[in-house]
Amino acid sequence: MNSLVSVIMPAKNAGKFIKQSIESILNQGYQDIELIVINDKSTDDTLSIIKQFDDERISVIEGNSTGISDAFNLGLKHAQGEFFCRCDADDLYPSDRIASQVKWLRDNPDYIAVCGKYSTIDKKSRHLVQYLRGVQDQNIDDEFKLLKTITHFCTFMTYTSILRNIGGCRPFFVTGEDIDLQLRLSMEGKIFFLAQNFYYYRLHNISITHIQPNSKREFYEAIARKCHEQRQSGVKDSVDSGENLTPPEIGDKARKSENKIINQMISQSWYWHKNYQRKKAIYEAFRIVKFFPTSLLSWKNLLTIIMKK
Repeated sequence: MNSLVSVIMPAKNAGKFIKQSIESILNQGYQDIELIVINDKSTDDTLSIIKQFDDERISVIEGNSTGISDAFNLGLKHAQGEFFCRCDADDLYPSDRIASQVKWLRDNPDYIAVCGKYSTIDKKSRHLVQYLRGVQDQNIDDEFKLLKTITHFCTFMTYTSILRNIGGCRPFFVTGEDIDLQLRLSMEGKIFFLAQNFYYYRLHNISITHIQPNSKREFYEAIARKCHEQRQSGVKDSVDSGENLTPPEIGDKARKSENKIINQMISQSWYWHKNYQRKKAIYEAFRIVKFFPTSLLSWKNLLTIIMKK
């Protein structure tokens, strides 16, 4: 008998993309799943779209609109599966994701979690950038000890019981909660990275999570890493001890997703060039021009790639 896998999906005004996100979960090759959607006070058609699915594996929990950490914990509270994953309401799972991770954890019972690569897509679901291109299958415990997180928590599959043992996400983290969660999870047992793509992360202008000001996320990520360093030294971390940790005033504005996408795709084209794969580099540069034909930066990058030997 297969083990039940709980997939939680926090959703707030996700009407433009949630149908495709839900379909990517329900159409998995592994069918023993429950999809818990946390409808976090949406004011668009998110809820009506969810109700269009006639599938007993879907349940909807009404959220409190008090942040992503609270929504995550609400989903965790209702999860009944042995294994646990997260998928945001504008992102997608590859069709073999759950089956592959369940099998790996079953074959490797000394590990508490498995994670992997992810790539970005745009609002039309077009592939943009593949992350962690050169990373191979490996145990990543040493990375965590060095305060590093090499991938996104949405690529993880872990045991529901372990997440409950550590209390899920901490409400202090209004962003960067995925970094804090990974680091705290790493202290519970071994974690493995598989060099497979487990997640499609969508970049678009209406996503607060994806395009929020850098300084805000950097503050919370720095706190998460500081706390992990404290725990490793054997002391209670700053968040758990109730230290006054006030975010600085956020002066920078959220960037448009178009600028972020162009910069990421340019970086990818130069990755291939630096690795002596000129044809791939030129192909990627042409893709940027195709996606953003009015961007001077995309044309400049293409000409530079072509001329560079």
